[in-house]
Amino acid sequence: MTMYGLRHPILSKVTAATVLTALLAGIPTVLLAFFWPIDLPTLDDLATPTEPVVIKALLLGIVWTCWTLFAWAVLVELVDTFRVSQSRVRMPFQRLAAYLITTITLAATAPVAATRGAAPAAAVAVMPAPLPDHALMAAEPETGAPTKEYKTYVVKPRDTLWEIARKHLGEPMRYREIVTLNQGRVMDDGQTFTRGDWLRPGWTLRLPADAARLDTEHKAPEQGQAVSRDAERHVHTVASGESLWEIAEKRLGDGRRHKEIFKLNKGRVQPDGARLVDPDVLESGWRLTLPEREQAGRKPALHRPSVPARTDVTARPAAEPMPSAEMPAASAPSNVVVLPRGGMVALSFAAGVAVALAAARLRQRRRVTIRDVDEPVSVLAPEPEAPAVRALERAHRRSYAESDEAPPDDYDLVISSFPTDPPTALKVGTRGEEPVSLALSGLNLALTGPGADDCIRAIVLDLLSQADQHRAEIVIPRQDAERWFGAPILTMTDYLPGLRLAPELNDAIDHLEGQFVTRRRVLRDSEAEDIPELRDAEPDEPLPALLLTACSLEGHSYLDTLMGLASGFDIGALMVGRSAFGTTCEVGEDHQVAEASGALVEKLRDTSLFHLPQESASAVLHKLAVGNGMPAEQPTQEVDLSVPPPGTAERRVRLSIVGEPIVEVDGKMVDISGRTKALELFVLLAVHPKGLEREEICEYLWPDVEETLAGYRFHSALKDLRVALRESTGLRDKEASFVERSGKTYRIEAEHVDVDLWTFHRALADARTAADGEAKTVALEAVAGLCRGRLGQGLRYDWIDQDHRWPLTVASVKALLQLGTLHERAGRNERALEVFDQACALDPDMESAARAAIRLLVELGRTDEARLRVRHLKARLAALGVSASSETRAVLDQIGGRPGRVARN
Repeated sequence: MTMYGLRHPILSKVTAATVLTALLAGIPTVLLAFFWPIDLPTLDDLATPTEPVVIKALLLGIVWTCWTLFAWAVLVELVDTFRVSQSRVRMPFQRLAAYLITTITLAATAPVAATRGAAPAAAVAVMPAPLPDHALMAAEPETGAPTKEYKTYVVKPRDTLWEIARKHLGEPMRYREIVTLNQGRVMDDGQTFTRGDWLRPGWTLRLPADAARLDTEHKAPEQGQAVSRDAERHVHTVASGESLWEIAEKRLGDGRRHKEIFKLNKGRVQPDGARLVDPDVLESGWRLTLPEREQAGRKPALHRPSVPARTDVTARPAAEPMPSAEMPAASAPSNVVVLPRGGMVALSFAAGVAVALAAARLRQRRRVTIRDVDEPVSVLAPEPEAPAVRALERAHRRSYAESDEAPPDDYDLVISSFPTDPPTALKVGTRGEEPVSLALSGLNLALTGPGADDCIRAIVLDLLSQADQHRAEIVIPRQDAERWFGAPILTMTDYLPGLRLAPELNDAIDHLEGQFVTRRRVLRDSEAEDIPELRDAEPDEPLPALLLTACSLEGHSYLDTLMGLASGFDIGALMVGRSAFGTTCEVGEDHQVAEASGALVEKLRDTSLFHLPQESASAVLHKLAVGNGMPAEQPTQEVDLSVPPPGTAERRVRLSIVGEPIVEVDGKMVDISGRTKALELFVLLAVHPKGLEREEICEYLWPDVEETLAGYRFHSALKDLRVALRESTGLRDKEASFVERSGKTYRIEAEHVDVDLWTFHRALADARTAADGEAKTVALEAVAGLCRGRLGQGLRYDWIDQDHRWPLTVASVKALLQLGTLHERAGRNERALEVFDQACALDPDMESAARAAIRLLVELGRTDEARLRVRHLKARLAALGVSASSETRAVLDQIGGRPGRVARN
């Protein structure tokens, strides 16, 4: 702070000068004008101390004495100021005098607040550029620096020497010692420190050796002290490119303990002043406290790796060994996703899109209904996802490969995506293999050049994918939003929590000003210095991180001035254009930072910024909106699946994939999972009974491998499959191939292999063409007998989830609901309940299945069990943060009333 909470430097100086003048000249002027001459009390008056003349004389004496002492303190301070030394004299009122004189002679760091749009360009160009807020850090001494012990401090916005001395030396009047240590030193920006000069954010000041509350310090070599071996064993210095997973694996012997390290170090200030807030973002040189290597009785926890192995679309599946020709074995892990048709984003962005996809699928399945038993049930083909969206979901799933952990299902993924901590950093790009992140609070970054718009799209969407009204808010003028994301964004605002579209840039700035006022008041009421401190003290305070994004090609002087004060308020700005006080980067067509100026030059030099073309950005934006409840077209087209007709002879090989995959030969199970890709090839051809060409198979199984090498792998997997089946059946090459080739197409040989999925589709077809209810019941019973679980349950193949698993699950539940209804109408209530329960187990998020089971339980008089199901359904919906459908609420309301029959819906 500067002058009792005033953060404007000129205003602080004027206020301090006014107060000093009033005290020195105003007090004697008032006393001489109204109380001169002084009526001295007589001896008789003194005998009665309560006489008014005695009290008046006493008060005037006290006032004159205090004024004299204050004037003398001012004189002493003025002498010390010009001598640049510390006086040994200590007097009453000296601290007040020192504070006022310090405020007048030493300026704060915040720039002068110009009237909006009124500051001339020449004046703006010479004003200091504030850096983003960061904590204390050590600096190396200059060449020829004295060996005397001292500590260092990096100036932050709004710092004054008075406040630095008060906080870190325990005595504000010791600011002169800081002046003495730094007088005449040349700072990193080329400016020379002189008494009375501005303090520039980013300057490294020397402080006396007894300075406290510093995270790092500089000592002369002879003063250094060795760290104990025991301490070193529990502290790890992060090396370039390391992840929490790698550190846990190397230092603790188990990479899955990476979350223990994150929990121990979360929010701790690091040597460079930053804080560990994101497990995916580590900086070289950070020091992390480690837990004990051994934990008695600890059960291994299944955790996702914080920075997985390469997950871009050019990476291999982690389950396969990689030839050295493809990638060096020692290649550092990557946390970026390179998209087809252009684009590069952070892996956290892929996670946000994956959550949106999962939420959209959950919403679609929850509201599935069967209007009548005569409604034909088919497997509907999902609408193909945009290439960028598909690649992002694939990258997210592969991020689990390194830990050998199965990706979570849709329900677990969505409920685990409800963090409460607002994001504190923007992931803006990479330098080599290292991520580059910028603190959001106080950020003032402007991008210009041909690649600027693509970079804005990627950075904004990354934040939007993790934003809601409590975590992050992004303010964009409507015209700029339409420019970057297309006109549809104007209709999606209600389904993009955290996004605020302002009519114009000035309206967006007005919103920022309102937030400054609100947050300043909240901080004052809570007695907190900044928003992070407030969140630590009051976690329930809903203050999201705030980012203004707009286009202002010539810059905006008032916004620049405003952002100079934003570091403590968790507010940042990301612009297309130029910034006078912040950092401006020239971004080339290759999205590389070509030139940069401002405080973040070192951070952004040679950085490849994340970027998205408009087509990919629009597809991702639409998917985020659908994931948040925007209505989307439901699939209506049936899967084009021509299954082979049932054979007359019994087949010796049977492949069951509706549930956990099982390969049987003559009724005995055969394990082929250990043969590389053989089982996946078998399953892939089973869901494509018409067959696929080799190039199509390679695209499914080896999408990231060069065509020739993928071809070799295909033939190797095909050979493994055939050998395994021939060894189990005893058939020779000429008797059975199991996978036959017709022209360029490979398909399962239906003469020797039976697939339960094909039987499933034939049973559904029989149900659709059944002449009466009994015939339909028989066909649907065949379907029920085949539904052992979800398609390929336990398999982690990307293409199953994206194209086949959930469409088949929805069709299965519909068929089971029809079957249960047919049994109920025929009076077979117990069998109907079994079928409804089977549907609930297959997909517990389908309200129609849960509703049918609850209703029938009540009709059977099993009310307590029905209410237990109701509690389970309500808890599951509450975990998702959604409400039940109107049909479900009607059933639940009737159960809450008197027991009895519940109306069908």
